[in-house]
Amino acid sequence: MKIDDVIELENNQSYLLLMKTTLNNSNYYLAVGINDADEATDEYIVLQEVVEDNELYVVPVNDAALLAKLISDYQEDYDDEYNN
Repeated sequence: MKIDDVIELENNQSYLLLMKTTLNNSNYYLAVGINDADEATDEYIVLQEVVEDNELYVVPVNDAALLAKLISDYQEDYDDEYNN
């Protein structure tokens, strides 16, 4: 998976991968929901990339402390890219 990929979760909801960060040897993606007209929604999600039995999949991150750390990392990356 890479930034700008559109993925579909098991619930048939599509998400556009916006940003990636790595923490403790795991990849995490900030993603925005995509509606049927291929437009971004106001639904954002953080996904952890998981490899199991040579299969790649993602799971939503629900841990509040981990989410806070990841969102802080995404904000720093955004600021470095666009505000310097």
